[in-house]
Amino acid sequence: MSATIQHVFQAVVIAKLTYASQSWSGFTSAADIQLQNAFLHRSIHQGFCPPDLTDITDIFDAADEALFCQTLHHPNHLLAPCSLMKPTHHTTSGEGAIIGSLLQKSTNYDSNFIQCMLYKDLY
Repeated sequence: MSATIQHVFQAVVIAKLTYASQSWSGFTSAADIQLQNAFLHRSIHQGFCPPDLTDITDIFDAADEALFCQTLHHPNHLLAPCSLMKPTHHTTSGEGAIIGSLLQKSTNYDSNFIQCMLYKDLY
């Protein structure tokens, strides 16, 4: 199929699949992820979806990373008060800029956006 159909597919279908995914993707089950990936694979096979979009979790991760970077770099962002870029009273202004106010313990780690983004590359 033509590249135009693939662009429309990305603009409409992928946008609907991933709308506000930063808020709900942590709550999806493995079965839900499998269904969304199966839909993507069928769409690729029929030529609607570009072949580089093979895994919905990669799309979710990219959206999470984009939101996290916007939160850190734009002080007027809605989530900026949750940012860890502000030093606490225990640190000087030059040290601990990223540590800031550490997160409190959460029993639902996979669903907490800020915790997931902070600890995603620590393994």
